[in-house]
Amino acid sequence: MVTSEELNLTFQKVGNDFGFENVEAEFSPFRDLKVKWIRTCDFANFSVSDYLKEAPEDVVKGIAKTIFSRILAEEELDYPECAKEWLTSQEFRDLNQEKYIERSRNLAVSDENEDEKLWDAYHRIVDAGLVEEINGLKLFWSKEESESKAGQSSCLMRVVIMNRKLLNDNVPEEVLDYCLLHEIANISLDFGLDFVERKKEVEDLLATCPGREAAKEWLKKAMIEV
Repeated sequence: MVTSEELNLTFQKVGNDFGFENVEAEFSPFRDLKVKWIRTCDFANFSVSDYLKEAPEDVVKGIAKTIFSRILAEEELDYPECAKEWLTSQEFRDLNQEKYIERSRNLAVSDENEDEKLWDAYHRIVDAGLVEEINGLKLFWSKEESESKAGQSSCLMRVVIMNRKLLNDNVPEEVLDYCLLHEIANISLDFGLDFVERKKEVEDLLATCPGREAAKEWLKKAMIEV
């Protein structure tokens, strides 16, 4: 386990290597895995997701190096392989998935009939061979209806939250399947893909979805985006 003192010391040492004389870092209970910072001259203050409390020392150090390189806009370092491997591991998910769910305020209280409709959609796209089954996946409906977004997902936590508006009886199965496939695709893809590559891979997969054109037309009229 990484203590607050160890986190602070690691960021200080890495920051010194990048020319920062004064560095402070502390854990924060963000819902998402992220690092926020404030920088002035040679001072930098970091708020680091507490999902990293159980990370190995080399993972924290590697993430710190990547962040400092991006702050300085020098040669941009990618996250090291040790960080990618740990963040996508079952160990990371077992340690943090439930915490992530607890912090997701827009989750509906579980309803057996509603949950069944969502899982039926998931099994349809799996049975159609569009994606493989995902171990440890959690599916939820949102607590409130959204006016624009069909769903959201976390590829690291393997959690999907679908817009409650898609639970209405007037929503065709192919629409729900198409929207859910979009979120499942994001979870299925390699964590290391950049934004452009990820978007292309998702679009390529969606293009294979039966009923895609009808689903897109329905979503356009409903003014909902995937």
